Amino acid sequence: MKKHWFSRVALGCIVTFAPFAALPATANTVTHELGQAEFDKPPTRFAVSNWALTESLLALGVDPVAIPEVDAYREWVVAPPLPEKFIDLGTRMEPNFEALRQSNPDAILISSDSVMAYDKFSTVAPTLVYSIYNSNDAAMDRAETLLRNLGKLTGKSAKAEDVIKQVNARIAAAAERIRAVSSTDRKFAIVRIIDETNFRIHGKTSLFGSVLARMGFDNAWQGSVNSWSFHNGTVADLASMGDIELAYIEPVAPTIKAKLFQSPLWKTLPFVRHNQVYAIPSSWTFGSVLSGARFAEQFADAIVRNSKP
Repeated sequence: MKKHWFSRVALGCIVTFAPFAALPATANTVTHELGQAEFDKPPTRFAVSNWALTESLLALGVDPVAIPEVDAYREWVVAPPLPEKFIDLGTRMEPNFEALRQSNPDAILISSDSVMAYDKFSTVAPTLVYSIYNSNDAAMDRAETLLRNLGKLTGKSAKAEDVIKQVNARIAAAAERIRAVSSTDRKFAIVRIIDETNFRIHGKTSLFGSVLARMGFDNAWQGSVNSWSFHNGTVADLASMGDIELAYIEPVAPTIKAKLFQSPLWKTLPFVRHNQVYAIPSSWTFGSVLSGARFAEQFADAIVRNSKP
């Protein structure tokens, strides 16, 4: 029989996102952010509540049996590709619990943003909480920790270490490609274009910001950020950063892009006048280690391409 214990004290910790203390463990006990779950045998069938968890399991060679918003995953996350067989859970914010039950998971993996539904998830299967975001820590550091935790859970710790090593090698190689065509003292703003006047400007602890730091480049945005490590900004915020370079993440609706790029104010910005605006193909803002490596490589591709006469 599977058992699961839930500590209300631990819930208070996760809401404030403080580190949780390790608890004594037995051979079949798994510690997670809300306490412990005990299994008669290691779980192999996992349902996931978000794409960072999806991506992390796939990186370990484990196919989730239930995944949310699969069409959007293919557009925004892109890689790694989804398995051939799984159950679509519907939206990330309001998963289909009937579909979740049909997937017959051994365990359900969620992050702190879904913690209010923890009890409901737990009626289906033992639910484990592993988070990357809503923290003051660098997202890439937490993504590595998450992958290691899932490596232990799935019996694939060696694979987790191998993936982390490969990811850091990919990021370092991407950085060297940029240095080969330019100086190292460059400042970049990494943004998502919401519409012609509004942007998400990524801070230093965001996934993209923490990758930028590992590459050895400065993040131009030094202002405040929200719990997801981005600032909801405007063109005025972009202008306030001075003579910087700007990378924006696709996809952006063509109509929005046309309005923004044709605007007289946009054309006055230093990075526009100096031809230092870089379009980055789809990279998931709230992904895990593979999304970080994908961003680094596509970032390097855009800068190297722009440097050619």
